[in-house]
Amino acid sequence: MLLLLLIRANNAIVLCGFVHIYTRTEFLAYAKKLRCTCVKTYCFWATLLILLATVNTAESQISTNTRLAPTARCIYGFLASRAYSVLVFAALFCVLASKLFQGHRAGRVTEYFRWVLSDVSFLLFAEIVLAFACFRWRRKWVFRTATVAAAVACTWSVIYAGYLIRMGTEVLPRVLLPLVRDPVNALLMIGANLVKAPVASILLLGPSLVALVFLFCVLARPVLPVYDRRRFGIRIGVCLAVAVAATFVRAFVGGGGSAYGRSPHIRAVMSLFHPRLEESRRRIPYLDQVQAPLRGDPVKHNLVVLVLEGVQYAYTSLAGIENALTPHLSSLATQGAQFTNARSSVTHTTKALFAFLSGRFPSASEDLAEAVPAVRQYAGLATILHRQLGYRTAFFQSAKGEFESRPGLVHNLGFDKFWARDDLNDPNSYIAYLACDEFAMLEPMSEWIQQNKQPFLLVVLCSVTHDPYDVPQWYGEPAKEPVERYRQTIQYTDGFIRELDAKLTELSLADNTILCVVGDHGEAFGEHGLSGHDQIPYDEALRIPFCLRATSLVAPGTKVTQPVSSIDLTPTLLGLLGFETGGAGFDGVDALGVIPQERRAYFCGWVREGPSGFVAGDSKYVYDPADKSVCLYDLLADPGELVSITLPAAQAQEIGDSIVSWRKSTVFRLSRREPGKETLFRRWEVRWTNRLFLSTRYLAEIAD
Repeated sequence: MLLLLLIRANNAIVLCGFVHIYTRTEFLAYAKKLRCTCVKTYCFWATLLILLATVNTAESQISTNTRLAPTARCIYGFLASRAYSVLVFAALFCVLASKLFQGHRAGRVTEYFRWVLSDVSFLLFAEIVLAFACFRWRRKWVFRTATVAAAVACTWSVIYAGYLIRMGTEVLPRVLLPLVRDPVNALLMIGANLVKAPVASILLLGPSLVALVFLFCVLARPVLPVYDRRRFGIRIGVCLAVAVAATFVRAFVGGGGSAYGRSPHIRAVMSLFHPRLEESRRRIPYLDQVQAPLRGDPVKHNLVVLVLEGVQYAYTSLAGIENALTPHLSSLATQGAQFTNARSSVTHTTKALFAFLSGRFPSASEDLAEAVPAVRQYAGLATILHRQLGYRTAFFQSAKGEFESRPGLVHNLGFDKFWARDDLNDPNSYIAYLACDEFAMLEPMSEWIQQNKQPFLLVVLCSVTHDPYDVPQWYGEPAKEPVERYRQTIQYTDGFIRELDAKLTELSLADNTILCVVGDHGEAFGEHGLSGHDQIPYDEALRIPFCLRATSLVAPGTKVTQPVSSIDLTPTLLGLLGFETGGAGFDGVDALGVIPQERRAYFCGWVREGPSGFVAGDSKYVYDPADKSVCLYDLLADPGELVSITLPAAQAQEIGDSIVSWRKSTVFRLSRREPGKETLFRRWEVRWTNRLFLSTRYLAEIAD
């Protein structure tokens, strides 16, 4: 019944998203615009359900002991006596319609027939099993069980369709983990995404609400059908013939060489049997287990690292295209070094932050192991600078602190201070459900910098570029279209970089401060028919902006064109400060030093069942675990990654095995296996059950 309740939650999400994202005026204008669409949608669905019920209940006898009007009684009887059939065919319709939409959007309609064969065969076989069970055992509990099973399949189809329409990728049960461990933030995020696709949201959620009410009525008072054996046999025979034919044809034509050619229901069930994460033997070294020797006298420059959340490289002025969104970022790159071929190791913010600040691969999975408070802090940029050179360390972010239990991650990485939007204590500066006005961080950052004269490491996470892509009211009128809103947030963030740089100059720190700007991952907006970043192996999600200015340490105009990764940030910055990082055990390398020609820059998405691979030179290899296929992209000849190259079977097997081995090797063991809680930075309470489930609470009553 948990999955059934998700339908109810989905409908609440729409209202939540509307209230949170839109003002009253915008909401009313929006509702007026969609009123006609809503009416047409409900009429369409009502007609469809009546037709399906008529076809599937022709052999049933409808009971007449009801108080409903004759017409309503007939309609309800048609539906209720074959509730499981209606739900199965509704599930099939959702999947077929969403795949047709994706095929049209991606320009792959010709592959649609092969995509849907597995769905037709699976759901029709499910219909046969449920129908035969109800025919063989005419009991209310059997009917209810069949109806619940069909409702589960229908619920998953609705979730699958919504995710596919919004993101262009398939949803898996693991993707829904945030709904369990952080439901409030997850629902707000989903609501914001539903608002971006209003027509699709109404098409999915409106009928879902009607179906939910209908389901509860049927379960409360089942209407058992009286079968005509001949007609029942014909119905089962037709379904069986179509299902067998679809299975037979798919065996010859395949699934179109795409993830869309697999049944989402079968894949969801199979994903639940993935090996346990805890089986890995890897351990992250603690702060006292790593010593990075100095090459000579240390360079005690301050370090400021700005992390841009979800900024696609092609949308910045660094891409070399006519793009005026980030003039200050471009100016910064010309004053120092630019890494033109940088990619995220794992396209998820928590994972990317760990990679940046530890120099090691995060756990390449959908857990939050990096944020579970460790027995001792991990070795990384902050701990090495503090222990060996006496640096002060602070982590500021414009996002709320409870999101993905950020205090736990920052504590594990060895920072002395953590500041989030909760510390601003000014709701007027909040932006949407996640971020705040980043210019409001300048004053508390400046105060912390001026506390004493010790050198410092300051990391700043800028989250305004996270969806729903809102900017403060003072900045200007919000753009209308999602892409334009996204561009506006990037332009806003470049303005923040300019102001922070000006503040460093005002404090007479610019000449002895290394200023580094790097992105955690990119963001897709329909390139390759996909949106988001979590399960996308293309450069719109992988490639990141990465540049730094280090006066007197790096020659202006330096360009590094070899492939580098987010794990290279810590060794690179330590190298600039005079450390020898080769023997420190980092997974990354000093990107301003010698990069091995044979090096593989590995990458993956957040979900284990998603694609992963590596970049070597001008070649990108992508492994899809769903069908265990490997393809190659020539990034020099095909920078848009439009044509995949098929590899010989033996080579594909070797490369696929190496990628799978790498991904498994990244999953590290936790030092704490029992549930617990801990107060961090004096005002954050972090609770954890295991590596998957964490929660964080802000203790606002505690003063500094």
